[in-house]
Amino acid sequence: MPKQDWIRATLKDRGYKLKDAAEALGIPAPRVTDILKGARGVQAHEILPLSQLLGMNAPSLLESLKTGEQTFVSAGEDGRLPLLGSLTGSGTLAPLPEDISFTSVPLPPDAGTSDGLYCYVMGDASMAREIPPGSLVIAADPKHHYAPVAPGALLLVDLDDGRLVLRQFTRTESGEDWLVPLPDTPNPDFKSWRFSLLSDLMPDGAGTDQEVLRITDVVASVMWVHQRRAAKPQPA
Repeated sequence: MPKQDWIRATLKDRGYKLKDAAEALGIPAPRVTDILKGARGVQAHEILPLSQLLGMNAPSLLESLKTGEQTFVSAGEDGRLPLLGSLTGSGTLAPLPEDISFTSVPLPPDAGTSDGLYCYVMGDASMAREIPPGSLVIAADPKHHYAPVAPGALLLVDLDDGRLVLRQFTRTESGEDWLVPLPDTPNPDFKSWRFSLLSDLMPDGAGTDQEVLRITDVVASVMWVHQRRAAKPQPA
């Protein structure tokens, strides 16, 4: 990722400090410094508050983060969502596929508002049983939309180290909650995590070295999936 020195300069020009950016994004100040150094990406749910703080629209911020230089682009049509990148099973946000020629999609007709909506391309087979690679994924922040966090939900989760993963919330017969990948065939590269619906308490069975993700790590729940279907050749 490129360095983002322009963010520091823009904040200064607008009378803000790094601590103001940290407060707006809800992260510690050192994380903002990591963004400036290119060591941490700006997460999906941080795009809108950061763009407002910097006085630019979301497409301009996304393009600026890509190049490492402040760039202004048209906001495009109202009621569209920018594509934020390709989700991968490891949590790394990859660039959009080269065969995708568009950078935004229309707002789903039943969404009501674009606030709290995030659009990605599914970049690999980590969720293939539910979301084939290449599909468009639109996830909704439960604070803005009716997007229940319940067993069976597909959740976009912040791993707190700059990575963002998509997993299914699953409850076992013994009552344990997990966030699991859904590849067609088992793949050890796609990790599972214990999950807690409590924000500050460990789930039953804690006390082991098993990492636990919490409800506060959930960024959004998948509400819409759009697949691109390739035409099959007809027999001669």
